[in-house]
Amino acid sequence: MMATSRSKTSQDTAFQLMEAPGHLLRRSHQRSYELFTQIVGSDVTRQQIALLIALSQKPGASQNELVGLTGFDKSTLKEMLGRMVAKKWVERERDPEDSRAWKMHVTPEGEALLDEKMDKVRLVQEEILAPLPEDLRSVFLRCLRILAGLEQA
Repeated sequence: MMATSRSKTSQDTAFQLMEAPGHLLRRSHQRSYELFTQIVGSDVTRQQIALLIALSQKPGASQNELVGLTGFDKSTLKEMLGRMVAKKWVERERDPEDSRAWKMHVTPEGEALLDEKMDKVRLVQEEILAPLPEDLRSVFLRCLRILAGLEQA
């Protein structure tokens, strides 16, 4: 019994945390979050900015289209849209072709928010990549798209 315990412990200590993709992605995510909050501020979230960008690029998108564009699950997206409607950043209109569906639009207030924040959002993206040599940045982004299932290897 004792040997099994030692064996398990030695396996655990042999695990290289700094080689574990899940751990490194979590740490990178934390750095991204901190940079966003520091540079953009805390009055809008990264997810809200992503949703505003997606809607500004595809006005009138349905909630299902937004799921595909952003990667948010349906329930998270629905809650987020509700909060953003309350803040008057987006508005819903019934789809004339399907009365069960909504078409989403960025409001003038949402457009003003994007105009105010986009230079800072771009700076965050630059700062995220800043530690990487320039020749590796496109490779890194491609690897992320592959891991996210957005591109084939």
